[in-house]
Amino acid sequence: MTEWFSMVIALCALGLSAVTAYIQHRTRKKEIFTARVTAYFHRTSEFAKVRLPDGTLRQAGYHLVIWNQGPATADSVELLVKDPAGDTVALADCSDNEFPLARLDVSGRYPIPWLPTTDKHRGARRFTVVLRWQDRNGKHERVLPLRRGETNS
Repeated sequence: MTEWFSMVIALCALGLSAVTAYIQHRTRKKEIFTARVTAYFHRTSEFAKVRLPDGTLRQAGYHLVIWNQGPATADSVELLVKDPAGDTVALADCSDNEFPLARLDVSGRYPIPWLPTTDKHRGARRFTVVLRWQDRNGKHERVLPLRRGETNS
């Protein structure tokens, strides 16, 4: 009876070890195929020159940078910027067909000069950025609160 009981315990331990190994393998495999897309404001020492639709030339002291920190590529990357009231912020250097980005490689960064098209958003400092992308694990969405620092513009 003791041998039989020992055998059952050993088989249960073996089964538990196999299940644990399988779960760890799946978790590692999922992590390998995951893109981690984020965004941040980057202050530039040299101002980016942006031509507005009316032809005037403006300078942008910040870039909104989209960055893929994950170990996999991100596909169909979409960007939406909102102000604290929930209104969409349009950037002068982004054309209507610029997003979604077809692909953002591992460690890839995509800077966009920070120059809102309306005066309402030029002095604002707090924004919400919504990022959507796809990787081999499916579709993802990330909502980031961002705060821009002081500028002289």
